[in-house]
Amino acid sequence: MHLTHLLLALPALPALAASLTKRACGETTTRVCFGGSSGGTAQNIDVDDISYAAAYLRYLADTNGANPLWTMPPEFDCSEWGLPIADAGTVLVLAKHIKPRTNSSVSYYDLARTIDGGADATPAQLAGSLLGACGAAGGMMGVTVNADDPAYKTPGYIASKAKPQDMIIKLVRAP
Repeated sequence: MHLTHLLLALPALPALAASLTKRACGETTTRVCFGGSSGGTAQNIDVDDISYAAAYLRYLADTNGANPLWTMPPEFDCSEWGLPIADAGTVLVLAKHIKPRTNSSVSYYDLARTIDGGADATPAQLAGSLLGACGAAGGMMGVTVNADDPAYKTPGYIASKAKPQDMIIKLVRAP
């Protein structure tokens, strides 16, 4: 390559560097129900299994005492992790980073609320959840966060520089 060509290419380098440091994972917090016009294949999940998964996450929150949090530390890719749900039947619950540089940490209660609207969900809360909006088809959406949850205000949480954001929950058919 001639020096002239190299010098002409230099202005493009800052744009390339900016796109690399702002890497996104291709998905957003917008709710998507599978099988409809928004995409994906309907998962044919038993809705009782979806309810069980949410109840199990609340159980984990209740029994984890000092650490009722699911954390996905910063990474270099946009990985999906299976949530620790025992025998959820037809449903597999996945958490996925949508911004890999974020130290995402959310309460198990918020994960459960995302799935079913909450333990005592109102009709509107249920309708806003994956269970209420997508049902057996499955889907994905950003975690429904209760910013007033005391778990997000502890000295340890604040010191960790974690944020209750940049994570989505996916409900798919278990293999």
